[in-house]
Amino acid sequence: MGAMESLLRAVMAEEDPARLEGAIAAAREGVGADGPALDEADARTLRALQQRLAQGARREELLRTVSSIAVDVTTRRDVVGVLHEIVRRTRLLTGADMAYIALNTADTTFIRESDGVRTEEYRTLRMPIGYGVLGRAATGRAIVTTADYLEDAALSHIGEIDDIVRGEGVRSILAVPMTLREQVHGALLIADRTSREYPPETVDIVDTLSRHASVALDNARRFEEVTGALASLSAQQDEDEERMVELHEILDLDAGLLEALLDGGDLEVLARRVHELLGADLALLDAGGVPMVETDPGARLAVGLDGEALRAARGTGRPAVSGGTTLACASSGREHLGTLVVGRALAPRLLPRVQRVAVFFGILLLLGRAQQDDRRRRDRAVIDALVRGGREVDTVRGDARVRAVRPGAGVRMVAIDVFDLDVGPLADRLRAGTAHDGAVVALHGDHLCVLVPDAAADALSALLDVAGSGVNAGWSSPVEDLERIPAAHRSAELALRSLAVLGVRGRSADGERIGMVGLMAEAIHRDPTLPSPLLVIRPLEDYDREHGTELTRSAWAFAESGRHVPRTAQMLHVHPNTVRQRLERIAGLLGEDWRAPARFLDLHFALRMWSLGREEAGG
Repeated sequence: MGAMESLLRAVMAEEDPARLEGAIAAAREGVGADGPALDEADARTLRALQQRLAQGARREELLRTVSSIAVDVTTRRDVVGVLHEIVRRTRLLTGADMAYIALNTADTTFIRESDGVRTEEYRTLRMPIGYGVLGRAATGRAIVTTADYLEDAALSHIGEIDDIVRGEGVRSILAVPMTLREQVHGALLIADRTSREYPPETVDIVDTLSRHASVALDNARRFEEVTGALASLSAQQDEDEERMVELHEILDLDAGLLEALLDGGDLEVLARRVHELLGADLALLDAGGVPMVETDPGARLAVGLDGEALRAARGTGRPAVSGGTTLACASSGREHLGTLVVGRALAPRLLPRVQRVAVFFGILLLLGRAQQDDRRRRDRAVIDALVRGGREVDTVRGDARVRAVRPGAGVRMVAIDVFDLDVGPLADRLRAGTAHDGAVVALHGDHLCVLVPDAAADALSALLDVAGSGVNAGWSSPVEDLERIPAAHRSAELALRSLAVLGVRGRSADGERIGMVGLMAEAIHRDPTLPSPLLVIRPLEDYDREHGTELTRSAWAFAESGRHVPRTAQMLHVHPNTVRQRLERIAGLLGEDWRAPARFLDLHFALRMWSLGREEAGG
């Protein structure tokens, strides 16, 4: 084996990778199952040979990497891409968990490119120069390393930075300054999430690559200087080119605006295209200043607009810049249709483009208005034809929403009285809120009518709840054929008339449950001089109002329960003796004969009408 040791040492001295590999193979062949074992000296020599071969492979890989980076530095203008390639290869060559480049400003250094970093806080870390590993390396004085950053008392710590480091899980850090021509650009760093002492070989790799990063940054600055000089020498040519670029941008803008126009007037398409072309968030407001579309609702561009700038934009017809926003108005003649708000103070050369957008915005608003008018006309034609019934239905059978009325797909007719609200905007809100359900909304006679699929009844009810006391609604039961829609409308209308006679607001009633009450209410609605059935229970209402009692409600529960005292007590959640006491008080107010069949029929009828205006309506 002594001869083998001599051979190995001779090969190691030459450091020829091919001969190194050959020597290792020969040594291994000499140690087979039946062959002699290596003595301790030869074993050490073989291990050293293997280590030398691995080091040689790493050196070759480093040389290839350095050569590739050198080519990139001299040929690529994309300095960001070069820096990213440097950190990626640094991480691969060193086997570190992460690698990153930090660049210096006047008093801070910040991470510019990284590879292997998990958290956004660490990826965007900014450190005062002189603090921590990153800040100390950024001074350019020396290479800085630590095996356990958070426990290293020799470093200047900042609590907030330590929290970020802890969140990333970093323990070991090696930082090498990036210096060229005595100018410190920043630092190249590697880091690990375990405690690690970095060997000299790793330090050399990072140091070598940091120099190339410095060259890349220096080349970028020189390229900018050369570009600036060329720009100043060819100013006229640049102006012509800028004009050509501007014309291309205007063509792109027009293409995007036409796309929104051809897409059915979709304001979201317009907003998205303008956001891409201007590189700024924007909001499209209606004539009242209410946002219609916002690319970023969190930006709150519609809040706190400059009134003077808005008046100037409306008065002159030209965009106005105020603070950090740009305003432009969409108009039709003297009518203000809407406002475009861009979340950036645009340069004067861009203002004509904003005005161009505002013109298209106005066109889309007018298009939307025309579509709404057409929808209202079609909805009214459908409602009128279906309510009249008979042959009129044939004129609207082609409407998809009419075809949807079929067995198994019930629809409801809802009649709506509107108080203290504008009928048009309310109808538009109901129409928009139920459009995907195929509802039909139109003014019919003196009230709004909604033909809504039974499956969407809850959605319509929620919209009416928002209107609150501004509306009353009468509902029909679901119907499944067109011939029954006139009767459904009649039922909904009777429920609505009952609520009107009672003088209540913000209530709904089911036409199928009110029975004869609806007919009486309609008669009173047509002839207000007719006596109200409620007169027979007026003594109970007056007494309740003066004493804070519930005699009227108790009489209603007694009638609805079939004059059964225990059931009445259950409905009122009181003891039966309490019910008996209240019945005696009622007899004292209405007379002992109030339970006689004829009188009780009138009282029950009045109580059912009274209940429509209370929570028990329809109960």
